[in-house]
Amino acid sequence: MKNLFEHTNAFWAKYAAYEWRVAADGKEYLLPTKDAEAAVYNIMKVVDQLVLDAVNVGRLVMKKSPEKKIKDAILRFACNYGLLGMMTALPTTPNFVEYEKVYLLKNQFIRQETMDTLAYMKLFFPFRMPDFHKRGIESIWNVSGEDRAEAALSMTFRNDPRAMAISFMRNYGEPYEWLKEAFLDWAFTFTSTYLYYEDRDKTDEHTLELYRKGLACFEGNAPTYHLELQNHPVIVWDYHSLMLAIKFLFSVKLTAEKNPMSLCEHCRMAFYAPRADSRFCSAECRNKASKKS
Repeated sequence: MKNLFEHTNAFWAKYAAYEWRVAADGKEYLLPTKDAEAAVYNIMKVVDQLVLDAVNVGRLVMKKSPEKKIKDAILRFACNYGLLGMMTALPTTPNFVEYEKVYLLKNQFIRQETMDTLAYMKLFFPFRMPDFHKRGIESIWNVSGEDRAEAALSMTFRNDPRAMAISFMRNYGEPYEWLKEAFLDWAFTFTSTYLYYEDRDKTDEHTLELYRKGLACFEGNAPTYHLELQNHPVIVWDYHSLMLAIKFLFSVKLTAEKNPMSLCEHCRMAFYAPRADSRFCSAECRNKASKKS
């Protein structure tokens, strides 16, 4: 069989700078700064580093690092790759604005199975809602031409679900606690898998079973797809959320036999092991470990 993922629509947007802001309800959100420039990139060209960086942000959460260190790491991640696009990741479809209500997948952030569309969108626009109006299945979104970055992004992604383009607006933000939870989920899954194989010859069966159950809790979400008539009919995979893209691509990297992710014995952060016996992520960590021994 030919490469099933030969055709992939995996473009995402990021701003050059982000900031933490506290909303009226006391929750802290990460948003683009007022004058930051926007750029579009291809997720598939940065897959290896993207997945590794996502896991290592989560590793900081697992290690109970200081909040400032975690926030700084999440902010750097956003500057490199953009926000996660949670608004389009959590519903059953990224086209949720075309429905009377938002129908939600099972997730750790929102308990309701359905929500009013505007009420749902307000979760991601804590400071100012976009000029968006909805009546039943009909909706209107007006993009101000005053912000050239927003206008350019709305045009660039005009063929994608409208909610995806809305999530690239400057007033769109994602809650710190939700971001932290998402990164922790990826790091926990990686760490459980790593320890299962690292310790299975010296660990009791009860602990191994806990590792298996931990991995089973990682529910997969495949990208959506559409068909195109090119030289022949092809399947084109669509990533309408960076969050779901990372989740899927992380699963691919986690199951790869070549250069698997490993855990550095010194800094306890993830890295791609060039050899089966690689124990350290860098020469620096190897030297520091040898000095301690």
